[in-house]
This record gives sequence, structure tokens and C-alpha cells, in this order.
Amino acid sequence: MNREKQRKNEQAYRARNAGRPRLPGTYLTEDESALLKELGKICGTQKTAIFEGLKLLKEKLKKVK
Repeated sequence: MNREKQRKNEQAYRARNAGRPRLPGTYLTEDESALLKELGKICGTQKTAIFEGLKLLKEKLKKVK
């Protein structure tokens, strides 16, 4: 019973997220991890920190061109 429920939940998860873009997992160094945690506290989440940083980089690169 529990295994069947788990299988249904996994199928629902896959169906819900099918076709959505995603970033692959990666390993971080201790320094990278500490920086991400620090910025995550400032921005609310680590994901938000990453994308805020990307926005800043994009703006900086526009100014350089």
C-alpha cells in the first residue's frame, strides 16, 4: 500500500515538473558554500541570491558593451 502511494506521488511529481527548466546539481567548495549561505540569508533564499547575482552580472555586462 505504502509503495503504491509512493509510486503515485512520484508520477505526479514527474508530471507536474515535466518540461520545466532546471539546473543540474553540483558540488561546491567550502568557500562557495559559505558565500551562498551568507547571501541566502540576505536575499531570503539561496536560489534568490543566485538569480539576483545573475541579474547584477547581466546589468554590469550591458554597461561594459
